[in-house]
Amino acid sequence: MSKLFILLALSLTTLNTTWAKPNSRFIIGAKYPNTEAEGTRPVYSKAIAPDHNSFKGGYNDLLPFVTASPDQENAGSCLFMSSTGIVEWWHAKMNPQLTSSEDRDLSERYFMNLSKEGLDNDLNYWPTDMIYALNKRGKIYRNEDYRYTKGWYKKVNGKRVPALENEDGAYYGVPFSWISLYKNLDAPMVKLPKFEREIIFKDPAENRWNVTTAPKDIVSKIKRMIKKRNAPVLAIYNHVGFWHATMIVGFNDHASTEGCPFVGTYDERMNKRADEIVEEANLAQTQAQKKKLLRKAKNFRRRGKQVEDSYQANGGCSSKGVFYVRDSIYSDPDMPLYDYDLTNSGEETNLNAPVILREYEWAEQLINHAYQIYPL
Repeated sequence: MSKLFILLALSLTTLNTTWAKPNSRFIIGAKYPNTEAEGTRPVYSKAIAPDHNSFKGGYNDLLPFVTASPDQENAGSCLFMSSTGIVEWWHAKMNPQLTSSEDRDLSERYFMNLSKEGLDNDLNYWPTDMIYALNKRGKIYRNEDYRYTKGWYKKVNGKRVPALENEDGAYYGVPFSWISLYKNLDAPMVKLPKFEREIIFKDPAENRWNVTTAPKDIVSKIKRMIKKRNAPVLAIYNHVGFWHATMIVGFNDHASTEGCPFVGTYDERMNKRADEIVEEANLAQTQAQKKKLLRKAKNFRRRGKQVEDSYQANGGCSSKGVFYVRDSIYSDPDMPLYDYDLTNSGEETNLNAPVILREYEWAEQLINHAYQIYPL
């Protein structure tokens, strides 16, 4: 099953009916660590699912071209899910004659493979410049032909390779998608325009875990950039201790923040994670490992307090004002199943919600990079 594409012909009213719930509710998502250095356990968080009032009076022009992403699960692929999502968005907008969802649904896996093949080795700063790696090829497969998938893999000399189910050290899951297996693929590729990117804000220390470093007017800056090209913005932020990348596809000054569920509980959840890290430290086999983990726990508490202090100093939670966000970690039980592995059954997961809502305070406190990708 391909990712769901919201047909261009749908009116905004139909879009609201398709995406919105009868009443606003929360979706639970699992964010896994990007690397073992970040941790070993996923962190769960709530996101606001839009209701029928969420789009009223908002900046909704981008919504007809948004695709719903498969759940990235534990691949650590958020930057590629978001970057490919933006390329898909432009592909749909620039080619309104395409009527098949399969033709609009592009391969995150191919983009991931380019990184593993070293096409990003000469980039000045890959968190903001990754789109230039795709420019080197200028084309991409459709997801239908080279899908974001699950398979059996193991690590040999630190590199993932295909494995058999019963092999020692073999695992099954989406990290299989990092393995390049398209060399002999007999499928047409989609030609892409050259892309450029304009940076809105980059953390001064180039730290993807930093918090409260965004300019005071970051919300206004993101809104202006969305309006400038009528196009999405890619944001990187600290997701309860893990860095995460996502797409901002609109905003609404009039929609309820539902009590700021992400930022309002951030300090509490960072302290909970710090407690877990302390437990891990107490089980460490060496003093060096223990000290490293205790420093990590201390940094979690520091960043949590930093966010809470800044959040309260700015007046706490506003009652209204949200960004529309297309994410890759909020599988929605009301969405169709995505079939990762066509040779298997039982591994399917519901697609992510096409759009979740994030309070403006999320951007003010947690975003550390923001930029816009656009075709030349």
